[in-house]
Amino acid sequence: MDPLYAKRPDDGIDVLPVKIQYHPIPPRPPYPQHSPSPSPPPGPLYARYWNVHGVCHGWRPEGTRDWLFLYTQRGHMLVKYGTGGTRGDAVREFHGGPGDIILYRPGAGQDYGQHDRNKKWLHVWVHWVPRPEVIEWLDWPLLAPGIHHLHVPTDRRAALLRELVLVDASVRSSRHPHREHVAQNAMERALLMCADFNPARAALLDPTSAATPSILHHPRIEKAARALSADLTQCPALEDIARQSGYSRSRFAALFTQQIGSTPRRYQELQRLTRARDLLLYTGQNVQQIAEQLGFSTPFYFSLRFKQHFGQSPRPFRQQARAGLAPSW
Repeated sequence: MDPLYAKRPDDGIDVLPVKIQYHPIPPRPPYPQHSPSPSPPPGPLYARYWNVHGVCHGWRPEGTRDWLFLYTQRGHMLVKYGTGGTRGDAVREFHGGPGDIILYRPGAGQDYGQHDRNKKWLHVWVHWVPRPEVIEWLDWPLLAPGIHHLHVPTDRRAALLRELVLVDASVRSSRHPHREHVAQNAMERALLMCADFNPARAALLDPTSAATPSILHHPRIEKAARALSADLTQCPALEDIARQSGYSRSRFAALFTQQIGSTPRRYQELQRLTRARDLLLYTGQNVQQIAEQLGFSTPFYFSLRFKQHFGQSPRPFRQQARAGLAPSW
């Protein structure tokens, strides 16, 4: 058996190790308001299981281009939000404890940290880009525009944490060629667990329920997103995609951005760049071949967009990754 794998005692399925190992981070001063917190570039998935003692403060007034999932296992978190979720608005506060999950949609202002800097905050954070069909699962109760909250019952927390730890462990298993797929699979299992105790789900299953979904799911938008992901060599006009989906151009763009979390063009480019990164890491194709395969007009334009997204040009990115020096978020 690959040493990367272990057997779960309850079901015998081969999975990545699920031994709980959190990553302590040293105390640090709070971020000044004029200096947003760093965040990983939008990609399939980045995760950490952190035990914070000191100051941990995430402040991104413009949000990020991916989704952010925060789960508190122990300690307490403080989330600040207002109109649009940024500082300068009428600020409100949410105090969360064990079992609370905060979910930020792309572009939603982020202002969070531990409630008491003198006490530890053990939590899991995940930056990720969900598959189009997973978006429907994320119709959680709204805390503020773009910010969702869900509370996990006590008897379900151990199972949920197990999957989230697996997400972190698999992302860090740099030698395994399918680590991101394993991480995505564990993350989606965790989200399916969350669906079981999502009160907004009752509105979809029971028409008489008083609960109402926060965001209407549009199957035609999901189908369009899958089509954009399936053929990365083509760049169809927005008018054509909208017409095939049965919407006007403006209505389609608005619904797509609301449901998927980014514009159609940005979404497709993210899929292209993510695929380009995988080709750089796991194949011997050169930059020109990758650019042609993914529909970029020239290798130069591909390199430019790749660097703007990942912070490095394709060749240095491949060299550092093969040397084991690729950035780890």
